[in-house]
This record gives sequence, C-alpha cells and structure tokens, in this order.
Amino acid sequence: MRVPAFSRRAALSGAAALTLSGLLPRLAFAQSAAAPVSLKAATADRIELAGAGPIDLFEGGLPGPFLRVKKGETLSVAAANALKAPMDVTWHGVRVPNALDGVPGLTGPAIAPGASRTVSFAPPDAGTFWYHAFDAAQTRRALAGALIVEEPGPSPFGADHTLLIQTWAPDPVLGMPLITVNGAVSPTLQAPSAARARLRLINASVDFLKLHVVDAQSWVMAIDGQPTSPFVLKDGRAQLVPGGRIDLALDVNLSGGAGDPIILEIETPKAPVQLALIAPVGASTAPAPTATPAALPANALPTEIPLQGATRAELALGPGAANLANLPTLFSVAAGKSAVVTLANKLEEPVAVHFHGMPVRVLDGADDGWKPWWHDTVPVPGKATVRVALRPDAAGKWAILGQKGGSTEIVAAAAYEVK
Repeated sequence: MRVPAFSRRAALSGAAALTLSGLLPRLAFAQSAAAPVSLKAATADRIELAGAGPIDLFEGGLPGPFLRVKKGETLSVAAANALKAPMDVTWHGVRVPNALDGVPGLTGPAIAPGASRTVSFAPPDAGTFWYHAFDAAQTRRALAGALIVEEPGPSPFGADHTLLIQTWAPDPVLGMPLITVNGAVSPTLQAPSAARARLRLINASVDFLKLHVVDAQSWVMAIDGQPTSPFVLKDGRAQLVPGGRIDLALDVNLSGGAGDPIILEIETPKAPVQLALIAPVGASTAPAPTATPAALPANALPTEIPLQGATRAELALGPGAANLANLPTLFSVAAGKSAVVTLANKLEEPVAVHFHGMPVRVLDGADDGWKPWWHDTVPVPGKATVRVALRPDAAGKWAILGQKGGSTEIVAAAAYEVK
C-alpha cells in the first residue's frame, strides 16, 4: 500500500477544527418560484480560519449550499446581503440571461447591504458549475457554493461526488497549505466496490492546483461543465485552474470486499497534500469496469466556429489592477457569428481568464483547429499568448476577467457585446 500523502487532518489545532465543525454545506434543490432557495451572505461569528480573517458565508455554511437542478428546470434563488459592503452573485459557467449574470455595473447593480434580490433561470446545460460573489476578495473569504445541473435520465455512475476545493493561508509552523474539500480537511468519500464513480472537482480557490489521482484509472469526462470525448488522465495528473472544473470517471478497481482507498492529492513544492480519499464500500458483485466510459450527453453548443472573417481582438493581461467599475468594450459581434480573442499575458505568473456568457475553444497555433474541449475559464501561462474562439448567441454585454494566479488581483477586465 502506498504511504498516504501529508495530511493536515491531524495537524489542525483544536480551535481550527472547531471552526470547521458545523459549517459543512447543505444540499438545496430547486424549488418553486414561490419558495426560492435562500442564499444569505453574512460574516461568520466563529473563530477565524487559518489566519484568513473574518469569513463571509452563504447560509452559514463552508461552502454555501450545494444546489442541484435538472437540465432545463427552473432554479429560483433569493440572494440577501447582510454584509457591510455591496455584493452580487455570479453563476460561474452557467449560460444565464444577461441581466442575471451578476456583474455589477455591466449587467445591473450590486445588491446593497441589507437588500435582497430573487432571480430565476433554467440552466440550458447539464454539468458542473458553481456560484460565488462577483468580488474576488469576497469569494476568497468563502462566499461560494456548487451548482450541479443533472443530465436527464438515470446516471451511469455508482457514485457521484462533488468536491469544492478552497485553499487557505499556509500553516505558520508546518509551512504547508491548508486545503479544504466541502469545508473539511481530507474527507473520505465512499463509492461502491468495483464501480465507476463520478468526481466533480471545482477549484474555488485563487491558486493553480496540480491534482494527482494516485494509482487509479481515471478518465476526463468534462471540462468546465461541458462534456468531452472521454480520455485517460495522463499519469493521473491534471491542472485545476482557479474557477475551473473537471469531471472525472474513476474506477474503484477492486475484485471484491473492502480495500485500500484511492488517494487524491495536490502536489506542492514541499510535498503532496492529501485532498481526499475515495473509499470502496460493500462487496463486489461484478468485475470492475475497464472499458472507456461512454461520453456524457452533449449540450447545445456550436458544432462549428468559422474562423474566416471572424471578429478579432486582443486582451492584455496585466500588469496593474484592472478597472472593474467601467469595463471597456473589447469588441462587438452579431449573435451567432464568430470572434477570436488573443490573450497576451505580460506577467510572470499564470492568469485564469473567465469568459461570461459563452464558453470558448482554445485554438491551435495556426488556426487549423482547436483543443477538443470547451473552456469558460482559460489558463494562460506566464509570458505566454493563448488564442480562443467563441460563437456567442445571447444578446448583451458580457464580461471577460483575468485573475492572477495565487491572488485576488484582477489584471484584465473588459466586455464584449453581442448584438
């Protein structure tokens, strides 16, 4: 058996452990418009966590309630602001109507302290998404939660787990980062023996994270909520982009009975940090699955993005903080037409660029193709240039925001207009 990676479970002080207790997220399902799901943002009256200062929470949970809804069903949410500063909720990766996108000053006003707002929308895409405060500093203080939009029909997986990952200040003694999954340190998640589990990983932190699935067969099923043709996770490793998501199909490869858990870890310069354990439960009644899993049902995204004659624009990423109060219009495009955006990173650090309104394709070097998956949050390495193509279809002004890795600093902010 492989020796487990360094785990902070035993290293947490009693005070820090108490801070986490009782804060685990609650499941909330879509309700009627007359009884919307409540998302009240307030400062927690508990001990500060890992020196991060006051923590702001939705509904008192770390993270906020996990929302689940079927594709095409209406989700109604009552967002209330009990903070001392304005706040708005943005639906990361969800193709919502422009007025509900939660970008203050661009799609509508923020929710003032003491005020509330109810929004209703029917997510058009099945997949793994999340919601959070628009302000990056508020999100860093834990205003975030998962939004899972389920595919129609029965699930082909023996288990379906959502892992919302948040990072906190390093331990002052050990110097290792504190990483929580659904508000807990290195939780154990169960899956039936010899079954195939679906893991929905959401990087709700500001950090680029290096995931390692140790000694287990796994396939990438979706990126940023959008299905892709399944492919094996090379060496069990993947980059988790700040704000990005990856859906994995994981084989719990046991011939029967109880066995060693599968380790998920985050690789760091000092040592790997244990993220979670996937523990097999129950006796196996069938051989472990070995064939490549069937692809998830595709969402209604463009099958083609014609590049000839596309609108073209360039967005420089840093240095210097961007102006969020007045987003300049980078380009305008007619609905259903193509645009190509060059993302030029002037910084040494990587930047995560989030496109509101429509996911994008990352182009190959000579405009002769693109990566076979969609992104709504694009990683741009330091001192590098990445070009993306999109074909938006929803009218309005949509934000493009670049956030420096490891920081809440927004180093690029612009809008594109769909007419």
